[in-house]
Amino acid sequence: MDALNPVSQATGLASLLRMPKWIFLQLIESCNLRCRMCYEWGETGTYKEKPELKQLDLDVVRRIIEDCKDSKPHYDLFGGEPLLYPHIESVLTMLRENGSTVAFPTNGTLLKRHAAMLVRTQPYQIWVSLDGPEEINDAQRGKGVYRKALEGIDEVLRLREEAGSEYPKIGITCTVTPLNYHRIESFFFDMISARKLDAMSFELQSYLTEEDHANYVHVLQEHFDTDAAPFSRGFVRGLADFEQMDLAELNRQLEAIRAYSREHQFFLNLNPKDFNLEKLDDYFHARWDRITAHKKRCPQPWTTTEINAKGDVTTCHAHYDLTLGNVNEESIQSIWNGPKYKQFRNYLKKNLFPICTACCLYYQDNTLVEKG
Repeated sequence: MDALNPVSQATGLASLLRMPKWIFLQLIESCNLRCRMCYEWGETGTYKEKPELKQLDLDVVRRIIEDCKDSKPHYDLFGGEPLLYPHIESVLTMLRENGSTVAFPTNGTLLKRHAAMLVRTQPYQIWVSLDGPEEINDAQRGKGVYRKALEGIDEVLRLREEAGSEYPKIGITCTVTPLNYHRIESFFFDMISARKLDAMSFELQSYLTEEDHANYVHVLQEHFDTDAAPFSRGFVRGLADFEQMDLAELNRQLEAIRAYSREHQFFLNLNPKDFNLEKLDDYFHARWDRITAHKKRCPQPWTTTEINAKGDVTTCHAHYDLTLGNVNEESIQSIWNGPKYKQFRNYLKKNLFPICTACCLYYQDNTLVEKG
């Protein structure tokens, strides 16, 4: 069982193909923040260009949950900001009643307002996005965000203790960027010493080069009859963005965090998991071919599906430009076993997409969490 995602492993390929065991639902595109590095709403984010923002209809969500209830998949909810979704309590209640576990990320600014509801509905885990101490976090995410997020965390932990419950578990996820990399060690130990957190996650900023993106567009045009990839452009960064990073210092901090977590049996998620200084240098210089510790094939299309706020179905946040069906038009079962999904899987049996190597999740084995 994956400690970050308590989903029973499927017993064979046939069962996986009957229904997904892990479902991502983008409930809403809207967000109340404009975090600088965000591929949706940040400096290069593509949602700022959208003429109309979407959200999943509650009846559609209900139908998805009903259609998949027999396999009891794990759900991850996201946005935008999931706590902006007007029916969030109904969704969490339905998932619990159908025996599925659920987790979701949040920027934390609405956490205090929803704390009682979250302790009542008991999602398995909430991941609060914080990127360092107050001055660093707020420079990246907005003034006052840090304090609001901590107030929300503290309120959930207080109400959870009053209720005698261990859920929702609370974790902090930190995206490592040029702005905050030099403070992640102090941030980690400050958070650990001050709060009864259940987990922390550090993820290197995922990015694409212009060449990666251009090659991806070419693959979509040649193999999938898709002319453009505007969504994935939100991941594009210039290598100059990372050139001032002291990677030796970043590596030292990650080692200190890793050592503490092993000694104290604290759940630590590192993406990528097994990086050293050489691999960090290759990662931030887009020398993808030199990084040998990686997945041989992405398992997502055989285990996981994603449904965005428009109802479009795909397999990964990065693949929103490639639609495999729409749940407003047909059932998730028919899409999951339909010809477009089959074409996608067949392509990945022999190839990687040009954007896959730019994802920090690609460079790891199946052990996501370090525990003692």
